[in-house]
Amino acid sequence: MAGRSRRAWFSVLLGLVVGFTLASRLILPKATELKRAGQKRKANPAACGLHGGLRNERGGVLWEPQADGSPTTVKPDSSSKSFLFVGVMTAQKYLNSRAVAAHRTWAQTIPGRVEFFSSEGSDTSIPIPIVALRNVDDSYPPQKKSFMMLKYMHDHYLDKYEWFMRADDDVYIKSERLESFLRSLNSSEAIFLGQTGMGARDELGKLALEPGENFCMGGPGVIMSREVLRRMVPHIRECLQEMYTTHEDVEVGRCVRRFAKVQCVWSYEVGILLPPSSRVFF
Repeated sequence: MAGRSRRAWFSVLLGLVVGFTLASRLILPKATELKRAGQKRKANPAACGLHGGLRNERGGVLWEPQADGSPTTVKPDSSSKSFLFVGVMTAQKYLNSRAVAAHRTWAQTIPGRVEFFSSEGSDTSIPIPIVALRNVDDSYPPQKKSFMMLKYMHDHYLDKYEWFMRADDDVYIKSERLESFLRSLNSSEAIFLGQTGMGARDELGKLALEPGENFCMGGPGVIMSREVLRRMVPHIRECLQEMYTTHEDVEVGRCVRRFAKVQCVWSYEVGILLPPSSRVFF
């Protein structure tokens, strides 16, 4: 009986010794390695050269800290400052909120210029590029504001940019993808781009659209080449006098179709516009 007891204790002791030996050789070195790796992965903002700032995809500093640590907007360097002009339709009550937010974020990455269009008498002391359109109010729907914004683009920037975009103040534009797509197109042609619409079901027959006619929906943003703007804008007064609906995007589309002789590109037509070798991903 005593022999069995001694053998049992000996087995337990042998198991402890073997277990400790394996642990010291396998587990402890691994733990030490992980600890060292963790120390190497500690963030070092100074080594990145950002000093607390954030760099965007173009390599420019998007948010650079002020003395108190809060971010300030810095426009990144761009080699294509005359490529795209974006006109953002906004209103006096949104200048300090939506407009400022857009200016501090996506507007900094646009390969061109962004201006915010509001009503006559709007507060232009806010430190963002604001255009207070003469004889235009903030009433909705904003047909006159939209047409007058396009006229302003035409009169001031027609020969300075290849593409022109009409955007709302609550959109977010992924400029890298947009620029990649637009550069695959021929900006000298009359091209009208956006999300194609034909009206809601309950509006069928009420928008004065003929079979096969469409318009670019305003919400997601509307893009037109310089040639479209050149053809359409001289006839804006006529378009304003002959509106058939209260929908601003429908009437802009009607004016473009009538005088620029193009309409919003159907999705299947995008493949025709792109050169065969191009591949654009959104």
